[in-house]
Amino acid sequence: MGLNIMAVMTSSLATGMLGFVFWTIAARGYTTAEVGRASALITSATLLATLSNLSIGSLYERFLPVAGGNALRMIASGRMVIIGAALLLGLGFVLLGPVDSLFMSPWETWLFPLFVAVLGIFAIQDQTLIGLGRSRTVATKNISQSTIKLVLVTAFIPIATGFAVFWAWVLPAAVIAAWVGLSAIRRTARSMTGPGTLPRPGEIAQFYAGSLGITAVGVVVPLIVPLVIVARLGTEMNAYFSICWLVVNTAAILLHATSAPFVATAAEPDADLRSATLRFIALCGGAGVIGCVVLFVTAPWILAIMGPQYADEGTDLIRLMALTLPTVSFVTIYTALARVRRKLRLAVGVQGMFGVIVLCGIVFGADHWGIIGVGYVYLTANVAVVILLLVPGIRLIRRALTPTTTAAELPARTTTP
Repeated sequence: MGLNIMAVMTSSLATGMLGFVFWTIAARGYTTAEVGRASALITSATLLATLSNLSIGSLYERFLPVAGGNALRMIASGRMVIIGAALLLGLGFVLLGPVDSLFMSPWETWLFPLFVAVLGIFAIQDQTLIGLGRSRTVATKNISQSTIKLVLVTAFIPIATGFAVFWAWVLPAAVIAAWVGLSAIRRTARSMTGPGTLPRPGEIAQFYAGSLGITAVGVVVPLIVPLVIVARLGTEMNAYFSICWLVVNTAAILLHATSAPFVATAAEPDADLRSATLRFIALCGGAGVIGCVVLFVTAPWILAIMGPQYADEGTDLIRLMALTLPTVSFVTIYTALARVRRKLRLAVGVQGMFGVIVLCGIVFGADHWGIIGVGYVYLTANVAVVILLLVPGIRLIRRALTPTTTAAELPARTTTP
């Protein structure tokens, strides 16, 4: 499990660093307004793609390790659902979103849903590979895509439009998703045999509903925030926000990435839950504290790479958002253990509260304090979540660290949500 977590963390870290290089090239080669437009397009498409996954990936992490011969059917069914959902969500965005601000021609507008579908399949493959025990392939997949898109965004500089940046992001994802699907996922799933040890359909449905609620909040909030910033402060301010969000969100993704291998390992019937939990807490908690300190100290130098205007506008924002990383670690640990228990009601409720605070506060914060107001809102929301989860989180961790506890025993021993 430790090696798998390190592989996924390496993937997230490398992807984030290469993503920063990607946006540095964009900032140097394209106008600030076009970078803001591209950022809004990519953020919207990525988050819609994540939403189109409908939290099916959480089922893969939790149940593919025990699916046996049902694995290939589970994967194929999920893929069809995701493609349909992505096309519908992409079409909805085109019909209801700020089309005039983001798209320059009709063909760009109507290609958008297809791009959402591509990114949806690319995204679900991470959790599919983890559930199949191929966590290390995740690093190969994501680093390859991130490297190729650097070449393309540089090659497209003469075109000088935000949609060219969008093309550079999506094309490598399409090619690599096809390669991984045929060479790794299909082959591994076919090799899994036996009846498996899946729980009852009702238990799976309850687990899925909770996971879907958490995913919905995690996608809808970041989807709306850049659109609010574009509407209230303009595309240039969204460019500054997006770079800060990219840096801090890369660290947050790194923390979230530690949970998937832990859940897949802890889901096995004979897993040593105490040992797995200790390693998970050490890796996730340590990364949260270190990431907070590093980003707080180095924020001006990181943003100066993009240009002096990015450092002037974004340093305070990135520092405020960096302070949320230890809280993200704690919530990640709690949610992962709740997934192992298959009891997610409290996690869903708290995530819903987080979404309400952010969405209600973001307009007020942007209007009164400008771009720094976004940082105030996010920090407030994260602290509120930790306060609510502190007591049940500590209780859940103590139960997981009981020497005789296994993943199979933990749900039965815990009766509260």
